Amino acid sequence: MAARLLPAGPRARGYWAANWPTWCDPVAPAVLAEPYRSAATVWSREWVDGQVAAHAAAGRSWAEADAHDALFPFEEIPSAGVVPEASPFLHDAFLGAALALPPGYRYHPRLPSAYLRCKAQVVRLLPSGALSVLPRRKQYFAGSLGRQTTGGRPAPRCVEAGLLDPVALAAETDTAVLLTVAALERWLAGAQQHVAAVTTG
Repeated sequence: MAARLLPAGPRARGYWAANWPTWCDPVAPAVLAEPYRSAATVWSREWVDGQVAAHAAAGRSWAEADAHDALFPFEEIPSAGVVPEASPFLHDAFLGAALALPPGYRYHPRLPSAYLRCKAQVVRLLPSGALSVLPRRKQYFAGSLGRQTTGGRPAPRCVEAGLLDPVALAAETDTAVLLTVAALERWLAGAQQHVAAVTTG
């Protein structure tokens, strides 16, 4: 409530610091080799500055900024095969209705856990009997994701192309980073199978 008394710029910076503390001064992962690590760090910092400036320009409250950041930016992923990919929650009609709701409607004080209280609109969509079996905290599926990272190290194609630092990669433990490395290595393998030349640049 006190943040509402601040001018738009400091209010937006305060929101970002409270909601995204690890993204106040982003640094690209050490596994990225130079010059890509420096370039990624510069891009990330410019992106953060742009997000904060956009919140300030729009005059958003902390609740409005959080509601905005819960959805944007989203990227539409093109179909990978003959079956089209779609999300009902990104349909124009649904988005219009969801974004028209005041941010306070996302919260319900009488739900049984902090996690569910912040998911009030989702809980309202479910049958009343479902509440007793819903998880009380966010599920990160860390074990399942961790098992998928085994392909992220080593990544010989990425190292040979000069994209990754092999020493930093050998010491990396962040699941999100290793999943990205594994995906990039698979992408390069697929490109090579289609006779693409992988060169440093």
